[in-house]
Amino acid sequence: MTDTMHLWNKVSKTNPDNTKKVNQRGGFTSICAQSQIMEATRAFGPIGQGWGYIAEAPIFHDNLVLVRVTLWHGDRENTFGPVIGGAEWKVKERLDSDAPKKATTDAITKLLSQLGFNADVFLGLYDDSKYVAQVTREFAPEPEPKAELPTGPINDKTRDWVSDQLHKKQIEPGELCRAFEVTSLKALTYEQINAVKDWLSNYRKAA
Repeated sequence: MTDTMHLWNKVSKTNPDNTKKVNQRGGFTSICAQSQIMEATRAFGPIGQGWGYIAEAPIFHDNLVLVRVTLWHGDRENTFGPVIGGAEWKVKERLDSDAPKKATTDAITKLLSQLGFNADVFLGLYDDSKYVAQVTREFAPEPEPKAELPTGPINDKTRDWVSDQLHKKQIEPGELCRAFEVTSLKALTYEQINAVKDWLSNYRKAA
């Protein structure tokens, strides 16, 4: 049996890093358009090959610009739409040269949402703080594994560093060796290095 919800379930969750709250029209969650393009590319392949859209000439009506957009994916014959996107191109006599692009983006967002992209935002789940906290945890990057500290005898580079510190403080190597009960600097271990650093830092030459 064909899983008709496969794509929807795959792309419906939105990374909170790709959203922002907009305090207009009662408040809503806005989605980064470029992140939608990225997710569509992840699902279908490069734009122009795995998916794409056809934007018709913009229509100017009063202070709005409208753009009809048709989307295809998988095969160029597999289309749906058009959907109309809109944007204000004139606000208080001020012209917005990016308005046609904003209207096109608006239509693409609507088309992708019909395929299930960012469905959680459009279903109003982002109004629930518990849901946002949950997806934030899901999209949180994996912590980098901590590098294992070396063990055993120190290497030549570390021994040279210890020798250099002894020379700067005019301390005889034997004095440090006696303090740590080793026969030579070569016998110092990485497990002792932090203690050696403290010893050097707090060393006071006897009067």
